[in-house]
Formats: sequence, C-alpha cells, structure tokens
Amino acid sequence: MLLTIAVIIILSPSAWGQGNATERQAFWDNIHTPSYLRTDIAHTPIKSQRGGTCWNFATISFLESEVLRTNEAVVSELRTNRLALDLSEYYVVYWAWVEKTREFVRVKGEGKIRQNRRGENEPTLGDGGLSHDTISFIQKYGLVPESAFAIPENSRQMTADIHAVMMDAYNNQNWNEREVIQQVRVVLDEHLMAPPQSFEWNGQTYTPRQWADEYLKFSYDDYWEITSYTDIPFYTQGELDLPDNWWDCDTYYNVPLDAYLRIINRALDRGYSVAVDTDWGDIGADWNGAGAAVMHPEMLSSLLMSQGTRQTDFEEGRTSDDHLVHAVDHRVVDGYDWYLIKNSHGTATGRQGYVWMRGDWVAMRVLAIMVHKDAIEPGIVAKFQPPN
Repeated sequence: MLLTIAVIIILSPSAWGQGNATERQAFWDNIHTPSYLRTDIAHTPIKSQRGGTCWNFATISFLESEVLRTNEAVVSELRTNRLALDLSEYYVVYWAWVEKTREFVRVKGEGKIRQNRRGENEPTLGDGGLSHDTISFIQKYGLVPESAFAIPENSRQMTADIHAVMMDAYNNQNWNEREVIQQVRVVLDEHLMAPPQSFEWNGQTYTPRQWADEYLKFSYDDYWEITSYTDIPFYTQGELDLPDNWWDCDTYYNVPLDAYLRIINRALDRGYSVAVDTDWGDIGADWNGAGAAVMHPEMLSSLLMSQGTRQTDFEEGRTSDDHLVHAVDHRVVDGYDWYLIKNSHGTATGRQGYVWMRGDWVAMRVLAIMVHKDAIEPGIVAKFQPPN
C-alpha cells in the first residue's frame, strides 16, 4: 500500500498556486474521487456543528452507528414508532465544560493559561476535545436525546463567558472547586439549559444514565483509540501528545503503520464505522469545495511515505490535530483506497456533507481513530501488552 501511495504523490501536480483558482482547479481535476455516496454502514443524517465541537459530533455520530449496528431492540422500536435516533451532542459538551473547569481548578491554572493576540491572559481550555472525552462523559453523566436538550445560540459567547469565570478564579486565586464549577454551570444553564434529571422517551421515563446504560446499552470499554507513532512503544498504550488531549489520556493503543491501516480497512469492510481524528487545514484537504482530502506534494517531507515520514510530519507540525470526522465506508477504486467521511459542516458543504478521503491522507494525516475492539483482527489484539 505504501508503494501505491508514493506513486500517487509523484503523479500529482506539484504547482498549487495559493490564491490561483486555475491552478487549484487543475489540481483537483487530476484527483479522480469516487462519484457515489453509498454505504452499507448505517449512520444518521449530516449535522452542522457549532464552534470547535467536531470531536463530539463525530463521536456521537460514531455511537449512533454503533446503536444501529448492535441494538436490535432500539432499531425495531425506532422503526415501529417512526422515530429517528438523534443523540444530544450538547448534553456532552455541557459536562465537558464542567470537567474542564474541574481540571483548571485542580492544577490552579498552571499550564492552562496563554496570552492572546491582544496580550491578554486567557485559558487554553477551549471547546475542543477528543473521542475519549465523549465516551468518558457519557459513562459518568449518561446521555439524552437531542429533543431533551438545548443547542446554544452563540457558542462563542458561551466559551467567552466560561473563560471569564476561569480567569476570575485565576486572578483571585479562588481554587474552591465547587464554587467555580457552580459559576460555570450558571453560564452553561443560561446558554444551554440545566441538564434534565429525567426525561420522557417514547412514553417511558429515563434518567440520562438509564438511557445510556440500559436503553442504548453502550459498552464503554469496547471502544478503543488506536494511533501509530514511534514515541510510544508498539503494541502498548500511551499518551498521544495533542493540545486537545487536555487531561492527558494515556490509553491510546499504538501500532505500526501497516497494522494501523489494516485495522481501519478491516473495520469498515466488516460493517464497523470509525471515528477519525485528522488534520483539516493543509492544502491537500478541500473538505467543503472538492469534498476530498489527499496528500499534496508541497506538504510532504519526502516523496515516499513511511512510518518515519509520518512521525516527522507530526513532530514538525505538518500534521496537526484540528478536526474529527466519522468514516462510514471504504472502497478501492482504480487500485486506490478511498474512505467515505461523514463531516459535521452541514449538507451544503463538500458532497452533500460528505468527503472522500484517500489512502495517502489516512496514512499521513489521520492521527488516531476510535473503533469497536471486535473490529480489530485477533492477531493484532494478541500483541497488545497489558498496561503497567
């Protein structure tokens, strides 16, 4: 596969011409993406995120597919009652802010403050996150349907108001956890709503924990995050050093690049969807225009991609953690791997809200994935060493 990727890169046009629409169009005219948007993996409709909440929109979408894949009782009930499965992203975002505040107070703001462009101090904790955040907070606080929780009208203002509370605590050295969290919850209640202690769903009353654990029946420990970098010993767990890994989660399974790609392909080929943590900003990703993501030669440290060049691009900042999406299909077209990506920027972007991601992009720019452990081939799982 790596040889195929290298050939793709060499044959790609080298001139990008930032700002030159003709050269830009010529580049994409030479990228022959699949022309269809079909998949056998059940997934819910495209949504439009607000603010930097892609981590949660992608992971919630992944979990919705997991329910549709595994929970026959829920699928039957939805079909019988003509209901749609629509899990609340902002219920999780609410509790994410609570936990970020707890962390901010715990460390007394140390390492969580930076200067903005105006020279003012502000918290580094924004509205970003990663897939393990969603799993952790649902496990702790449960989940509700979209109909039971509000969506913010102005997510930027909500973040600014939360930051004001954090900075007030920092400036006044107020490290009373309960007090600061309560102040943040006042802001969240104003912009969202107070999380319901119970709610009605299809004629029955549930608490958020009951709905997640007993109705949706999530098996939290079955969702594994996988990465492929050389600073963690292969087949062990470790921390992926990313800004959005704000509580230093160290449970990423690390595997060699060839195994990493096999895991992704095997999962999608067997009907398991995959949550994808990826770069979004370099010039080979035209997410909302061409609806494609491929490697562009100007963004490569070497024509030949390998474990080493993947690592170098990560360490030198060519690969950055700035978007999470949901992979719902894998196809091989003209010998090239392509992955159908459900994005969270609405249906007016990309290809009706979807993007085709090519195999070279996955090899170099997909930092990590989340997948059900049963999707991973047993031979790889057998190599994993238990955590210390």
